[in-house]
Amino acid sequence: MIKYGYPLIDETNTNRYPNRNVHIPSYHKNLGYIVFALCYYTFYLSSFTSAGNLTAETVPTYSNYSYDNVLYVSRICKTTKFVKVPRSKYDRTTERQIPRFDHFCVWINNAVGEENYRFFGLFIGVHMGMLGYGFWASLMCIRWVCERDSLWSSKYYSVSGGEPIDANWKVVLKYLGYHELPLCGLVILAGAMGFVMAGFVAFHLYIAARGMTTNEFFKWRDVKAWHARAKKRYENAKPEERGPKFDISKAEYEMVGVERDVGCVSVGSSEALNDDADAKDDDEVDENLVQDPGPLPKNIYDRGIWENLGEVIWPRSLREKKVGQGGGQSGENAASSTKKKKTKKKK
Repeated sequence: MIKYGYPLIDETNTNRYPNRNVHIPSYHKNLGYIVFALCYYTFYLSSFTSAGNLTAETVPTYSNYSYDNVLYVSRICKTTKFVKVPRSKYDRTTERQIPRFDHFCVWINNAVGEENYRFFGLFIGVHMGMLGYGFWASLMCIRWVCERDSLWSSKYYSVSGGEPIDANWKVVLKYLGYHELPLCGLVILAGAMGFVMAGFVAFHLYIAARGMTTNEFFKWRDVKAWHARAKKRYENAKPEERGPKFDISKAEYEMVGVERDVGCVSVGSSEALNDDADAKDDDEVDENLVQDPGPLPKNIYDRGIWENLGEVIWPRSLREKKVGQGGGQSGENAASSTKKKKTKKKK
């Protein structure tokens, strides 16, 4: 844009073409540098701000959510050997336990979590704006070329000769593609990437407003698939094969099974939910009976749009007075609790 578009901006603001309209004022040259500076600044913020680091010592700092017994249960992380705080996940790329883990972003080479998600959102929002702005500015430059060279009122001749051809979309686009190829390429690139980035921003706004992370979005997709299968099995079962209603609060495991590796553009594979998981929460239930999964579990972390967005802008771990602190357990307490559950199960 700087190399091929800025000279055209200068042209539109001179007196050489008094009968032409000015489509893009000269101050956009300075505005463009400001936009580029914002892009680099937000990239720096999102790349070099820590997502948070859960250790045995920092568990109280990040233990600000309750276990929902659907996606998260009180247990010891097999990798870090200390309590797995609600909404956290071990990131194999950075080799850290990340609080309120969202995903690992290859574009900023950093994990996105509780303490830098707001900067990541700013990063993608600014880049979406930059691409939209670049698309508009490039389009205005092309519009100026069309007016300056009177492309829509000119006659065109084929290289092979013949009668002159009146201007139409096909002819004008061919002309621009030959004489203004870099600028046309910039319009196409900014438009296509801007569309993709807008979808990415919309997705993150949606999950943030619903009180979810990218990691939890895919976990909930698994839970919904499990619930649909379990409900269908119960409805298809004979009356004598039906067991009591499944009490999810008594479950001693995470329903989503194996953890996924969540990235910007891909999601690692995970094992499907166990269809037999609905018969393991009570020792007195006959394993041959099909239990009613009941209604679909609710997301307890969804506290309304404004409070959900507020937790992104102002993370709980950075507040002086922690909101909802005490949902998790210390490493020793969680370990003791896990051992008690195993002992009780053996009995």
